[in-house]
Amino acid sequence: MKDWKVIISTKSGGGKAKVMWPRIAQALRDKGISFKEAFTEHQFHASELAIEAISEGYRKILAVGGDGAIHEILNGVMSQSLVPTEDITLGIIPVGSGNDWSRLYDIPKDYEEAVTVIANNHVVKQDVVCVYSINDDQPYRRYMMNIGGLGFDAQVCYLFELEKLKGKSGDAQYLKCLLKGFMGYRCPHFKIYVDGEFFFEGPALSVAIGNGKYCGGGLRQTPDAVPDDGLIDLTVIRRVPKSRIILSVRRLLDGSIKKMKPVSCARAEKIQIYSSPATFMEVDGEAVGCTPVTITIQPSAINVITNLKDRHELHKN
Repeated sequence: MKDWKVIISTKSGGGKAKVMWPRIAQALRDKGISFKEAFTEHQFHASELAIEAISEGYRKILAVGGDGAIHEILNGVMSQSLVPTEDITLGIIPVGSGNDWSRLYDIPKDYEEAVTVIANNHVVKQDVVCVYSINDDQPYRRYMMNIGGLGFDAQVCYLFELEKLKGKSGDAQYLKCLLKGFMGYRCPHFKIYVDGEFFFEGPALSVAIGNGKYCGGGLRQTPDAVPDDGLIDLTVIRRVPKSRIILSVRRLLDGSIKKMKPVSCARAEKIQIYSSPATFMEVDGEAVGCTPVTITIQPSAINVITNLKDRHELHKN
């Protein structure tokens, strides 16, 4: 059995992953970790490299990058049929902007400390969320590692994707899209079903779907989500004045957003979302199409490296 296939996301952290790779590689060697590296060259290349690694006999894949990199690798693993996904282990050296998935498992941002976590090889099972949407008028499927959503945050992701296609990216460009989306956003009318039962209908600012609890660099829009409970967390923020949202940012930071009156929460194995007009869906920060959307979960679908001592720490705020 081969050891680690390392996939370096050349775009992560504004190119930081590629620059840091020689030092990370040396840290891996110093810990006695055997590996072979590969660098991404274009969007979705990490998915292709993950499938290629599995076909070569690798069962452990290490991302050097951010949430987008682990998202692409996950989709490669879940879309292949060579081996059961439960045979694959994923790890990460966080070198992205938000690093929300690595935050969930307490993976340090310091690359040497993160390499130590990889060397310790503490493995746990994680659920994987499957999202079915409409993309270019065709049915579309993406797998989710952490958090997705519709509404304002998905609109921002869509605007940012358009800028990236023009060769523009980075924190400043994202902030520009954030402000543009915030000022011009109009709440769609949503209709949501949870495990086949009617749950919500009306205009909403945001609909968040969580397998993990962190998004946007540490915000907690689905604060009680646990990635190994076989359930998907749902947070609906109904239409409210924009000034109130600005004043409520602290609630997103400390996880108390669920206590606000305009907020409704649920937990389910299957969620169906319709909207008028059709609205964008984002998954792990990537635009993946429009409504209608169906979300399901595959319990214990993959192995991940964690720095947590036991699963009970996943429940802590």
